[in-house]
Amino acid sequence: MSVARAHPHLMLCEHCEEIYDRTLMVPGASYYCSRCGSRLAKGSILSVQAWLAWTITSACLFVFANTFPVAVISLDGLNSKATVLQSISALAQGPGTPMAIAAGIVIIGIPGFQIALLLWMLSFAALGKPCPYFVVIMRCLHLSRPWGMTEVFLLGVLVAIVKLSSYLHVVIGAGVVSIALLAPLMVVITKHDTEELWRLYEGPA
Repeated sequence: MSVARAHPHLMLCEHCEEIYDRTLMVPGASYYCSRCGSRLAKGSILSVQAWLAWTITSACLFVFANTFPVAVISLDGLNSKATVLQSISALAQGPGTPMAIAAGIVIIGIPGFQIALLLWMLSFAALGKPCPYFVVIMRCLHLSRPWGMTEVFLLGVLVAIVKLSSYLHVVIGAGVVSIALLAPLMVVITKHDTEELWRLYEGPA
């Protein structure tokens, strides 16, 4: 029975599967596949410590986004507040349960999962050590990357607020502000180049 092995010294084009030797990258420079022209990687601009700091910031914003109200709705002197969790819970009542489960996974589950994995991995990297289960974590991050939809949820919330404002008095809550700040940060921390982490995992040449 064959055992899968990691090859940190190699890079694979995700589109045409051409293999390249992994070399030291210039910060900010992009590298493209000579066969299909797809971007292979981009030289890291942030240090591991800065990456960890942005991830911690994302974790705080993630908590705020899911606990603070996304909107305050007023009607005839009555106020109603709704958080992301409350919205998903309300959607789960009745025939909207499958949609609520899907929304909970892509809006809360996957982003939280990605942040937790990055915190674990980068905490070790900041100390100059590869984390346990490094390859498994890298695979999980790669597979979950397309399913984090924080920016899609933000767009949906803004559209809903605009439509509701035609009939009710709606005030944007702190949850929306947190989501608006979290969305670009999730792109930064989940799509950051992992070259330095692979070199750390590979160890001294």
